[in-house]
Amino acid sequence: MSVKQPVSIHLNLKSDSKLALLETLCQSFWEAGKLFNRKQFLEEVLKRETLLSTYCGEGVAIPHAASAAVKEPAFIFARCAEINWDEEESPVQFIILLAIPQVAEGEESPHIEMMSEIATLALDEEIRAVWASARDEKTILKTFI
Repeated sequence: MSVKQPVSIHLNLKSDSKLALLETLCQSFWEAGKLFNRKQFLEEVLKRETLLSTYCGEGVAIPHAASAAVKEPAFIFARCAEINWDEEESPVQFIILLAIPQVAEGEESPHIEMMSEIATLALDEEIRAVWASARDEKTILKTFI
């Protein structure tokens, strides 16, 4: 994977809604210099959510968007109190937001590789146990390197 570690790690993200949570994470991308346009990226992540839920089971959601608002591939890890991701889904505790640059037709996108590697990690029971019990960012970081 071209992106080995998260731009930021949020261990106790407090949020009362999926929207507020995604706004906070998009702001982290913005502050890290990974976006050309924070609002556009957030809108595209939300639009992607309306197409198909990014809940992938086991308390994990992997929201994402391929967007011209993204400077370079990046992701953020967040752990929060359980939040309802979608009406019909189980609660989510771990969110991994992917920012993927939009590429021209015919160019190779990092999208599939990023999704595959992150999903493989997220669905590993031992890794989720580390995520659930971690008391510091360094412990979370080790699961991605």
